[in-house]
Parts: sequence; structure tokens; C-alpha cells
Amino acid sequence: AAELTHFNMGRWPDPILRRPARAVENQWFGTETLEKVTKLLRDVARENKAVGLAAQQCGIDARIVYLELPLPNLRQQSVTMINPIITERSPETEMRVWTEYCLVLPPTFRATVLRDALVVVQYLDVQGMPQKIRFTGEAARAVQHELDHDRGILTLDHVGMEDLENDVMRKIERQGHDDRQESAYQRANVEL
Repeated sequence: AAELTHFNMGRWPDPILRRPARAVENQWFGTETLEKVTKLLRDVARENKAVGLAAQQCGIDARIVYLELPLPNLRQQSVTMINPIITERSPETEMRVWTEYCLVLPPTFRATVLRDALVVVQYLDVQGMPQKIRFTGEAARAVQHELDHDRGILTLDHVGMEDLENDVMRKIERQGHDDRQESAYQRANVEL
């Protein structure tokens, strides 16, 4: 069998980007396979100069998110989160406005989105050990963006149809856009 050495990132409108990822099952924790997947995910993120990357963006049906940026309360510059969930978030009145782009979308597309100013994320590390991180600022924005990918939500789901770049994009996105937009704005502290 050929050894997997690289992941390719999906590009919009690839339907893989719309599929919610499944949780990583217990039998995979502590295995060479999971270690390899997380390393390849990190490599793809770095190769594309991405702040973060969800495995789902690479066609991997697994709730794995990689972030690489200065992380508050941590000494390291990166973290791999498996089966992450937001367990706490700032009040709605403290949401922040961000202009986001995404590597899987056309390079000219930008979306103005609202993100929580603070989120606490619980997750498992590659050994299956429970972890928790409190994210603020850019790190909070980035983790929420990547957790959207885990749910099959893209930044373009945060805007109205009229804010999409052109008629081609509107035609492709029309079906299901309202439901995806509603999902994009859900703020419940539940497993994503």
C-alpha cells in the first residue's frame, strides 16, 4: 500500500467542504495513523501559510483542527485539537466584527463576520487526553473560523446572497444558503 505523504486542500465549490466532519473515535487515539494525519495537516497549513486548517478542508472526515499563531496561556505557537467543542463564549454584546477570507474560497472574496470575543474550547490531544484553551482576539476568531469548517460552514455563509461576489457564486450558493446562514450564526455551547 502506498504511504500517504500529503493532503490536498479542497477548493470551493467542492462538495467536501459542505460535509460536517465526524468525531474521531477512541480507537484512533495514540496511534501512528492519527499522529501522521495531524502532522500532514500541520504541513498543509504551513505550506499554505494558513493560521488554521480543519481536516475537513482536506477531505478528511474527522473533527481535527490545527492552529498556528501565538496562543494565549500557552507557551507553544501551535495546537492540534481533536473533537473540539466550544464550552464557553463571551456575551453576544461583546462580539467583534472581522473581515475574513478563506484559502478554500476565491482569493478575492472577503466576508464581514461577527465572532465571539472569547471562546473556551475543550478538545482531546492526539493521545486522547482532555485539554482546554481560552481563546481571545485573533486566536478566538481563527478557532471559530476553523470550527465552522468542521460543521461544513464557510465564511460566505455568514453573509447574505447580495454580498456574494457575482451571479455564478450566487447561483451555486442559492440552494441551502438560508439554512447554512442560520447554522453559521448559532451560538449555543453544544458539540459542533
